[in-house]
Amino acid sequence: MATDLFEQLAELPVPPVPPTFDRAVHERINKRLVVGQFLDVATRGFAFAMVHFARAVAELFKVSVTGKFESGSQEGSRPAP
Repeated sequence: MATDLFEQLAELPVPPVPPTFDRAVHERINKRLVVGQFLDVATRGFAFAMVHFARAVAELFKVSVTGKFESGSQEGSRPAP
């Protein structure tokens, strides 16, 4: 009989992997990925959309009140978002 723990573990038989193991792992991972992506869109994506919508509404209000449209065109290339 081996006295080392690793030698004792090496002598034990290893049961086969269950046939549904891969499917169960993928289902758990996919659920977590979907939740993560949803939270990402709900926090960052929704906030991004609301900020840009608010800017557009503010500009519409400004044009409605003053009657002047100021084009914000830039010369050259536009910066990346």
